[in-house]
Amino acid sequence: MGEMIRQETDWGEILWLTENEEDKELLSIQGLQVGIVSLFPGENQSKHIHYDEQVIYVVQGQALSIIDGVESSLRAGDFLHWKAGVEHQVYNIGNVPFQHLLISNPVLEEEGEFFLETAQGDASHVSPDLIYIAVEAIRTQFLETLHYAYAIFDAMGNLITQSQFYPSYCVECCQPASNPGVCFCMRQTAGEELGQEHTIQCRYGMEVFHYPIYFRGVFLGYIQSGYIRHSGGVRKRIDRVYDVPESVVAGIQALLRRIVKAIRNYCEFEQFRRELVEKELCIASHEESQRILMKNLRDVQYAMTDLKISNHFLFNTLNSMASMALDGGLMPLYQSIVDLSKMFHYTLRTQNSMVPLEKEVDYVKAYLQLQKLRYGEDLQIIWKISKRALNIQVPFNFLQPIVENAFVHGFSETAGKKIKLVITKNKEFVEIQVLNTGKPVSEQACYAVNQGILSNTSHGLSMIYAKLKAVFGEGCIFRMEPGVKGYTCFLIRIPLDETDTARKEKK
Repeated sequence: MGEMIRQETDWGEILWLTENEEDKELLSIQGLQVGIVSLFPGENQSKHIHYDEQVIYVVQGQALSIIDGVESSLRAGDFLHWKAGVEHQVYNIGNVPFQHLLISNPVLEEEGEFFLETAQGDASHVSPDLIYIAVEAIRTQFLETLHYAYAIFDAMGNLITQSQFYPSYCVECCQPASNPGVCFCMRQTAGEELGQEHTIQCRYGMEVFHYPIYFRGVFLGYIQSGYIRHSGGVRKRIDRVYDVPESVVAGIQALLRRIVKAIRNYCEFEQFRRELVEKELCIASHEESQRILMKNLRDVQYAMTDLKISNHFLFNTLNSMASMALDGGLMPLYQSIVDLSKMFHYTLRTQNSMVPLEKEVDYVKAYLQLQKLRYGEDLQIIWKISKRALNIQVPFNFLQPIVENAFVHGFSETAGKKIKLVITKNKEFVEIQVLNTGKPVSEQACYAVNQGILSNTSHGLSMIYAKLKAVFGEGCIFRMEPGVKGYTCFLIRIPLDETDTARKEKK
């Protein structure tokens, strides 16, 4: 049999059996690793995972083994089998080194299977950040359980993550865990070598394996690991650096392939998730467009159906209802039907975009009479209207929405409701004030509403302002004011000179 070589660890040491010509077939070809492990008193192998199958035979000492959270004691003469990928931990609970014979068999993969994906797939839409997401995803469940030295880089040679478990010799010479730029092994070679599998040999004789990481034909980065000497490398003996058998090298290489494959698999998952989200967004956008189109179509169909009702039939029905109310002595109901009929008549019969202000006022009066029927004495209506102002031409149906706004947003639910319509006229302008009691409105709130009107984000009010400005120009004023004596005010100021011009143009 071959000689024994020593590997020092932070918890003890391992004596590895090296291969000679006689046992090379047994060890190298089958990938077996054979060694004697010594766990020093008071030390422990912290929680970790080996991605190889292991069998141990205890030679001396006592230890506590924890496998997947299950505790068991180990003594001389005991056998133990660790499956590949099982999380385990060992404590020396005796006064002498805990020694056991170790036989491990790496779970190897065929190289053809490993490199199959490197030159295949669709490279479109592959983002370089995939490797960062993949490494972070496997960090806790995979990488942090490995007690091996490794470093993972992106395609530009930027360090993504690295292990803290470097050989003591590397730590003393180069301190790679704290200063990766110092270590020659961590310094990146330029050119095509980054995308190719190769072995780096540092000036101290340590060997580092370099594996590229491809996804859908795109070079995302690479992983480096090893930091070992083995019998096939430089034979010059260096203090505290020991050759490892070829079977250990095979195990490390198999582990690197697993890491690369895990990164690629998660990249595939993440890429699929992104493509799925993109497709779902496209489908959702298409469905929303279809929904809006169908709704608009239904609305048009409903509107066309409604228009089929004869205006003559509508007014005859309202007149019949009014007559019945009058005959029955139901004067409030009679008046309400008359007011409703006036409103229908105004909206259905008016063809011009410009009307006398007097008609707008009459329309508002009919609307308020109907609201009076709803609220009764709880609603007070105050009129202060200059008759001299009622002959000016104004846009059709601009005033009633402002009055309605008081019922929708202005009035409180408990207090009494007062609404006041004030219209005055002088030589320069006609001023209309729609005032209502209710919720107090601060200057800041008024400012916000007015900004919304000007920026066309206040919907109905913005449309009213646009309608007034189109007729009366920039000299027209339309704004909300805090008001006085508990009233909130909507102010409209129409310049008379531009009004006269607009009226003449309409004629």
